[in-house]
Amino acid sequence: MMPLSELQSRFQSYILQPENGEEISWVSGTDQVPSRYRLSVYANAYLLRLKEVLETDYPAVNMAIGDDRFGPLAESYIRQHPSHFFSLRDFGCRFAAYLREQVGSEDSLRDLAWLPELAQFEWTLGLAFDAAGSMLLEEQDMASIPADAWPTLRFEFCPSVYRIDHEWNIPTMWKSLTADPPATVEAIETSGSWLIWRQNLVTRFRSLDEDERLILDLLHAGGTFNEGCEILASQIDREGVSMRAASLLKGWIRQGIIADAVCAY
Repeated sequence: MMPLSELQSRFQSYILQPENGEEISWVSGTDQVPSRYRLSVYANAYLLRLKEVLETDYPAVNMAIGDDRFGPLAESYIRQHPSHFFSLRDFGCRFAAYLREQVGSEDSLRDLAWLPELAQFEWTLGLAFDAAGSMLLEEQDMASIPADAWPTLRFEFCPSVYRIDHEWNIPTMWKSLTADPPATVEAIETSGSWLIWRQNLVTRFRSLDEDERLILDLLHAGGTFNEGCEILASQIDREGVSMRAASLLKGWIRQGIIADAVCAY
């Protein structure tokens, strides 16, 4: 009798790669229901379930290119990247990178140069929604910070805060593709910087001006408030730095993206 561990290993191998034509004498069958057909039921169910996961995680991608193109791409991804995750939520984490490889190597996909960015945008929206909750900094908290502590002040951002850059009009495309009913929109090359976060139970995103992008990236990476002001000074008149910094900070607090301010005394 075959050991259980070997039986499980062979079963898994067939489910993951049924096209390999592995010898399956270890599976019983009948004239009406051959052994390979029995195994194919499980293999097809596995494939369909993972395709459903990708369709759920990437609805705009699916809508943009249609089932005829999305289906084969999803199946190929499943074959090349078998799930090794405990949760199906993580299964599609490499789909955007996979699409980037396919678009760069397959002539039939050259017209979809924007597709990897759309996938990355959708995945990031999901990450923001699933991120852990945290405390939120309030405006009154800032009023209690001593003036001499501000230069070395550092900010802790909420786990749901993500920054993403695009070379295409991806957010506009996503909004149209996920509307009810969906609408088509032309893909246009237009670079932009975007902030994605969750406020309460709603995932939000908005574009960033260049000065806000620079100071936000610096502070998000652990830079001090003084270093952030220096960044602003390189973008606008120094006379307006204090007002601009205060305006940005107030906006971030009201949008719920800052968890805490840490004073380095």
